[in-house]
Amino acid sequence: MSDVLHRLLNPIGEKAGSRTPDAAPRAKRREKPIVGLLNNSKPNVSHFLAVLQEDMRSKGFETVSIVKPRSAAPCPDLASLANRCDYVINAVAD
Repeated sequence: MSDVLHRLLNPIGEKAGSRTPDAAPRAKRREKPIVGLLNNSKPNVSHFLAVLQEDMRSKGFETVSIVKPRSAAPCPDLASLANRCDYVINAVAD
């Protein structure tokens, strides 16, 4: 009986097979990477990202900004953002 409970309540998952997750295609190497700025639509995030974007652009970085329609919803353009950018900053401030 305890063996059955252990299997039902054990929170440690087991890996099935050797499949690795698909990685997003990498952008071409550039002198300065393109940085995505993901705004989750919460209060103060737009101000934080605007200051960050201004600072990054003054240093020669190209930035791409995306605003989620709602903070609790998934980002509909996430795959596109991952394809366009070398890095993405996901701002979740309140």
